[in-house]
Amino acid sequence: MIYRKLKKLEEQKRDIQSLIIAAYQSGADPEVVMIRVSDLQTDLESVNDEIQMEETFVRLKQGLVFFAASVTLLIIVTLFKKLL
Repeated sequence: MIYRKLKKLEEQKRDIQSLIIAAYQSGADPEVVMIRVSDLQTDLESVNDEIQMEETFVRLKQGLVFFAASVTLLIIVTLFKKLL
């Protein structure tokens, strides 16, 4: 669940990279190919930025879960100590 968006972005990155390769391998006019590749590289950069942001969010989510688990454990330990 945490990695769903990250996997989707990685798939989108692979798709863009395959489109870049296909553009180079096509027999189209070189100027048209360069324009298309330039557009695809811009899209690739934005997807890479989104991937980096999502990786940061994943680490933040993991840290938040760890913090919540630690606090819960500390509360449980404190309650048991007071009962004994």
